[in-house]
Amino acid sequence: MFQPLEVCTPVPLPKTVSELVTLLYKDLSLRDRVIMSRLSENELDATVYLAMAKTIRREFGLYSHNQPLISSCMGYLGTDYDSYEDPAMVIIKELWKKTKSIHHLRLVRH
Repeated sequence: MFQPLEVCTPVPLPKTVSELVTLLYKDLSLRDRVIMSRLSENELDATVYLAMAKTIRREFGLYSHNQPLISSCMGYLGTDYDSYEDPAMVIIKELWKKTKSIHHLRLVRH
């Protein structure tokens, strides 16, 4: 049965894209990781971005006060990403890249 926490200890917000991607990746179920790894970039933009972007912005301080994370995201823009993309898209695409690199299909010989 659920037991309430005696002490609620706030967790510090991630300060880099890498920290946040690691946190989000650990939170995804294996099923969701595999599904995400099989999405094309267009599917990612159309489905995952629309579903996750607002929550990422709100929960990790992109709307307001997490300047280190915002700066980390901005470091990707203009180099790895188009300059019109927002920080939430950077995070989602980096999470997608991680799932693709780990959960790709492999040939298994008998």
